[in-house]
Amino acid sequence: MQDCNIELTRQVHGGGFWDFLNFNSGTSSGIRNDGNALGAGCGTVKSDAFVPDVLFGIDVSQACYQHDQSYLTCGFSRSTADTNLTNNILNDCSAQGGNALTCNIIAAAYGISVSLFGARAFKEAQELSCT
Repeated sequence: MQDCNIELTRQVHGGGFWDFLNFNSGTSSGIRNDGNALGAGCGTVKSDAFVPDVLFGIDVSQACYQHDQSYLTCGFSRSTADTNLTNNILNDCSAQGGNALTCNIIAAAYGISVSLFGARAFKEAQELSCT
């Protein structure tokens, strides 16, 4: 029985774990590659470098941007914004040629993440937009 390690993974997949996931946060050296401010893609200013804009080769940055705009709309429902994020990711993924399994995994990952970790971002965005 052969052990599987990072080097063997690179030999088989042509890269490491992140290459296999086709993960791209849209940032490098602390700035966004698209020239926008940190937090303009998926994630907040603090998490932008860790939350991918591209996963499995599917670009979800537009869905994230729309989600951010919903959070920044005074009185917008958080649950509606989070549901819209999931639906937008499913639509964007399908339009980019993603299969149903891939699209559902990506949408579920982001949907669960915002439901578990989005409360503070929503509260801060609402305070900013409603004053």
